[in-house]
Amino acid sequence: MKDYLKFKASIERDRVDSATHPSNPLAETVVKKDLALSDYSKSTQKPKYDPDISEILEVVRVLNNLAPRQMPIYNFVVDEINGEHYYRPDGSLLLIREWDGDVIRDYYPSTDEYDGNHISRILEHDKLTGKLRAKIEPVTHVSSSITTTITIFDDKVSNKYTLMQLSDGGIVNNITEFTGKGKSFQSLFRNIINFKPVRYLEGKDNKDNDFEMLDCIFDSNGKITQIKRYTNKKEIIIDYSDTTKNVTVKTKE
Repeated sequence: MKDYLKFKASIERDRVDSATHPSNPLAETVVKKDLALSDYSKSTQKPKYDPDISEILEVVRVLNNLAPRQMPIYNFVVDEINGEHYYRPDGSLLLIREWDGDVIRDYYPSTDEYDGNHISRILEHDKLTGKLRAKIEPVTHVSSSITTTITIFDDKVSNKYTLMQLSDGGIVNNITEFTGKGKSFQSLFRNIINFKPVRYLEGKDNKDNDFEMLDCIFDSNGKITQIKRYTNKKEIIIDYSDTTKNVTVKTKE
């Protein structure tokens, strides 16, 4: 009888501990608010199926498939661009227009007097509707590995656009989708050698009207090693090893 009571007591402790300190804290629906106020740390065996990982991997898979591995290499030198030249009344060059199939591509030269032979931005318009499709800009920071930024506008979905940043050779380094007037976003950074995910960021309003950030780190093989989610009220950090899942929850005053 004593053994049975001890066993029952241990089961109850596990039940309470599981409810208070869940192993999948990112799924807040399983955590009652009155049980989730205190800080805690918990280490468990890494599960074969982890809902915290699976949901993120699905989003990352979609973004990774959405982003091409390589984009065209754009020319930002004024003298090397062929097209119709349009001038301002004072005789200065306004833009160079290039016709490419169903796209009108306008090259705008830099207004910097020390950089007048370079393009500051390229605007691509739909030939039939005149709507803006994309904006291409060079990145001139000396210390940056990014050479070009491309913004693609989706006129089918209100307030949605996609941002891609390119490395040398037109390699797509990262992709970000913005929705909701730019407040909500999903961003994926890739290894430019094997094109596996390196980092995933997400920002959105949650059900409590707090802006919530998700930061996910991957190892060199594309496996998740850390998930961090935080608002101005709470921070959840999950670290993974080959065998363990370590959860830390911190509340903010």
